[in-house]
Amino acid sequence: MGERIDQFCENLRIKLTSIDNNMNSLKAKIDGKARTAEQDVRTHLDGVKKRIEQERTKVSAAQADIKKWVEERKATTSDKIAEWKTKLEIFRGHELNSLVTIGTLAEEGAMARKKKTIYRSR
Repeated sequence: MGERIDQFCENLRIKLTSIDNNMNSLKAKIDGKARTAEQDVRTHLDGVKKRIEQERTKVSAAQADIKKWVEERKATTSDKIAEWKTKLEIFRGHELNSLVTIGTLAEEGAMARKKKTIYRSR
């Protein structure tokens, strides 16, 4: 029975030594990761900041393009409105001339009828 106990103790010692070695290895990995974790985070943060700066440049360029487009639209709209106003004034001028012409013709017609009536009555 002493041999079985010795064998059991030997197996237990081997297993415990293996567990101890694995734990030491894991502790070393954790310590190594802890030492490089801050640097890894800083490197990642620098990359993110760089991308933000690149995107900020793109956003600024897009804003400039939009501003230019808006100014062009304002200019085009102002020109179009001025054109419409000119056409309206021309139309109103023609309309007024037409009314004056109609009024003149109506007046002349009335006078002609009056003259006719005067000549008939004589």
